[in-house]
Amino acid sequence: MSFLKAEQPQLFKEHAYKEIKQGIIQQRVEPGSMLYERSLSESLGISRTPLKLALQQLELEGWIQSLPRKGILVKTINRQDVDEIFQLRKANEVLVIELLLPLLDNETIDKIEKMDQQLAHLMEDPIKFVYHDTSFHLFLAELSQNNRLYQLIENLIDHFNWYGIAALKKGLSLDKVYNEHTLIIEGLKARNLRQTTDAVLSHLDNTYYTIIENLKD
Repeated sequence: MSFLKAEQPQLFKEHAYKEIKQGIIQQRVEPGSMLYERSLSESLGISRTPLKLALQQLELEGWIQSLPRKGILVKTINRQDVDEIFQLRKANEVLVIELLLPLLDNETIDKIEKMDQQLAHLMEDPIKFVYHDTSFHLFLAELSQNNRLYQLIENLIDHFNWYGIAALKKGLSLDKVYNEHTLIIEGLKARNLRQTTDAVLSHLDNTYYTIIENLKD
């Protein structure tokens, strides 16, 4: 296992936090595996003090669990967490569409299409594809012009990326995801609330069920 080394002392804690979290999200650090402060400190190129601060933050956010005299346990994806995240995503993204539709003009539609077209070039890099998929949804939230709603969805993105990469391991089809985005855009072009929200909910449900199947293994 390897991590990038921090270059500026004032960024050591933030660097460790981001590196370890991204390692978990991208499953370079396997769910259920153990981490140890000494090896993390050496791999990241930082001292124990900023590392401990980073680990405390990761534990508060539910990514890891410190086990006395054992080490640091990387949390696994469980059904309740997945259910809660998807319930929040679905409710918030329906609201995004409700707020976005009255604001749409042709220029905005063009921006959305260009954002989505970038996905077609990422089929050979599934991890980048997952990140761009969630960026697409975050972009729609930004266009809704509700800052608090944007922040709510942004706060869910890391967990959603974690689940999405897990779904890829199970066999989530990137082509299917891309086609689902096309249906969302068609609904936006038609300025049809029901059509668009149905497309968004179907897109999220398909990912959800793939993840749930993954949890059965």
